Amino acid sequence: MKTLLKVGAVVGVLGAGSAMAQERLESSADMRGLTFLVGGGVEGYTNSLGSDINPGLGYGVTVAIKPTKVLGIELGYSGAINNFDQRVVTGSRGGPDLVRNGAHAVATLGLGAAPVQPYVLGGVGLSRYNVRAPTLAFADDTVGNIPVGGGLRVHMGSLTADARVQYNFLLDQQFAANAPPGDVTIGDRNFSSGGSYAGTLNIGATW
Repeated sequence: MKTLLKVGAVVGVLGAGSAMAQERLESSADMRGLTFLVGGGVEGYTNSLGSDINPGLGYGVTVAIKPTKVLGIELGYSGAINNFDQRVVTGSRGGPDLVRNGAHAVATLGLGAAPVQPYVLGGVGLSRYNVRAPTLAFADDTVGNIPVGGGLRVHMGSLTADARVQYNFLLDQQFAANAPPGDVTIGDRNFSSGGSYAGTLNIGATW
């Protein structure tokens, strides 16, 4: 009986200490205000586009406004560099084959108000694709997209860390109008199906 009482006392002390630590973390975490993030990761493509474009480096800068602990509005720049599969390139050159520069506006919704916060996101984006490899399959174009995804954001004082996974539904694929294998036919044009995905780790601060 005495052993059980001792164990219960220890559990109670640990629980109280954990609760106090959580309260201190929440009180010191800047979860509202202006957030600035920079980061990078991997960006690739799915379905037929994924067979033509190899995964590459993705990077970006994000400015977010959080009026509450759970709701955020983001404006950001993102870019990526990718290489084509060799079968769609007609020659060789140095550097990346495909360079993307884009901007996006998304809303984030936290699944709770704790400093360690999972969230979902959705919004709109626009990207400019520049083809730098000798290929007849791809061409320069401006493409709209709808980003959706989720992530995990951690607030420790003013420090903010953010890991996210995102999928982009491409609204136009004229940049890949002649890419093999084409498996979506619209009128007399043959398109490669697929969208793009990105996984990034971002670090910054909230004021």
